[in-house]
Amino acid sequence: MVGKLSGKGLIDSWAKLPARQRAAIVIAIPTICIAITLAGWIWSRDSNLMVQQQSDVTEQVILESNALLLEMLNAETGARGYIVTKNENFLDPYNQAIKQVPIELQKLDALLLDDTSVQSQRLQTINRMSHQRLDIMTEVVRLVREQTPSDSPQILQRVVEGKVAMDQLRAAIGEFQTSEWTLLEQYKSDKNNVQQSTNVLLWSAVLVSVLGTGSALILFGNLDQELRTRERLLRESRSMLQAIATHVVDGVIILDEDREIELFNPTASKLFGYEAIEIKGKRLNMLFADAILKSYEEDKKRRFVGSQQWKTMGLRKVGSPFPVEISISDLQVEDRLIVIIRDISAFEDAQAKLQSRADELVRLASVLAQTNNMLEDRNNELEQFAYVASHDLKAPLRAIANLSEWIEEDLSGQLPPENQHQMQLLRGRVLRMEALINGLLEYSRVGRSKTPIETVSVNDLILEVLESLDPPDSFDIKVQSNLPLFKTKRILLRQVFANLIGNAINHHPRTNGSIDVSYQERDKFYEFAVLDDGNGIAPEFHDRIFTIFQTLEARDTKESTGIGLAIVKKIVETEGGTIWIESQVGKGATFYFTWLKESPAN
Repeated sequence: MVGKLSGKGLIDSWAKLPARQRAAIVIAIPTICIAITLAGWIWSRDSNLMVQQQSDVTEQVILESNALLLEMLNAETGARGYIVTKNENFLDPYNQAIKQVPIELQKLDALLLDDTSVQSQRLQTINRMSHQRLDIMTEVVRLVREQTPSDSPQILQRVVEGKVAMDQLRAAIGEFQTSEWTLLEQYKSDKNNVQQSTNVLLWSAVLVSVLGTGSALILFGNLDQELRTRERLLRESRSMLQAIATHVVDGVIILDEDREIELFNPTASKLFGYEAIEIKGKRLNMLFADAILKSYEEDKKRRFVGSQQWKTMGLRKVGSPFPVEISISDLQVEDRLIVIIRDISAFEDAQAKLQSRADELVRLASVLAQTNNMLEDRNNELEQFAYVASHDLKAPLRAIANLSEWIEEDLSGQLPPENQHQMQLLRGRVLRMEALINGLLEYSRVGRSKTPIETVSVNDLILEVLESLDPPDSFDIKVQSNLPLFKTKRILLRQVFANLIGNAINHHPRTNGSIDVSYQERDKFYEFAVLDDGNGIAPEFHDRIFTIFQTLEARDTKESTGIGLAIVKKIVETEGGTIWIESQVGKGATFYFTWLKESPAN
């Protein structure tokens, strides 16, 4: 089953290949077989040559080692003859060995290219033993020349040492030659193996060549049949393409392999005003104002990845231009191109109107920017005016307060109690006026000044507020222990708590009241609560208390500017939160406000 699937997969893959690629593969099969045969012959030749060279070197090493051994044996024979006869003629082989042995050793060393091999180490041993044996011979010859008797202990000892050295040398050369003979046999075996592999490779190449030729003939037959089938399908595709192009809503032009108009559908005729018979065989550039199209229609070898699209101007037969969007892409039918044209006059008109609206918006944005700059300038002027006005108003107010004190001091003991009370009322009104001016300044600056964002512990913040307010010791103030720690605008949050807690203390009817500060965590904000057990506020006044200058108590009984809660409301809402009150008369009041976990930037 797997074999059938694999065969079917190969057939499908082969059928998907382009005809040119399959033809190339068919031609490549016998070519590859010839290349394999040639490569096998070259490999065989090179391998045989390399093995023959290695064999020659090994045989030369064996011959040279035999020559070295012969020289040493001749030298030993000559030295022994001289010891017995004292005749210098016996020393000729010895003298020749003195000269020839180093030469033979050098030849062997040159033949062994690898200095780290075992044979190289053996050769070094043979070299050392050869020189050692020659040294012993030289010593014996010297003693004989000095008239030392042949049976003297010195000569006898040297003769024995020489025999031992010669035996060791023979054994070393024998071991050396045995290794070389083994290597020579290995080379001969390798040569036989190469020859056998070459024969197998050559016969395999012949077999593959025969099979490849047969396969090529079969594939050529299949390819010819497929080309005939493709030609028939191509004719059918042309007919179908012409039928489709006739009924599409866009203009369709097909260019033949010479980049001349072959098909001009009815929509294209309607767009350009030409009949199909008039335009057939013409060039595409006569229909468009874009000069770049000329290079595309004249470049017959050009291929399009996807489709190439342009916005350009079409030219009607009467000469009037109109905006079009064209798309050119390859049509996989005999090197043809398909050009799709769409009239975008309505789109261009709509785009022009949108651009006009965009320009109008840009102009309005510019006007708004100028207006914002003017407002910012006016705000700066207003802030400067408020600062100067407050300074100029505070100065006479302080003067009035000082004058009232000076009058009291000058008329000390002369003013009746009623006038003294009036003087105190006067100074109270002056202080209220100064507090009113300060409150107005503070209210106007909310949301207009840049406030740094800091990491705030709300528990620590409320402790600071209580220290600054310094409530009576009899007041019971409870603060939730796990109030949040987060990054926010510390100054503004402190001002909110200071106003709310301060109001709860200042407007409490008793000196032993209680205040609770708590919070709840919501999704994106914290909800804080400041609860007191004072007189409370009727529901109809809940909105009024957050209005500037509004107070619920007569200013003669309780000094108040009516700005504090208005400032709190403005701060909370500027920072993205809300504030409200829950209270009933006689049941105290709870002020709630929300504060974002992430403060907005200035």
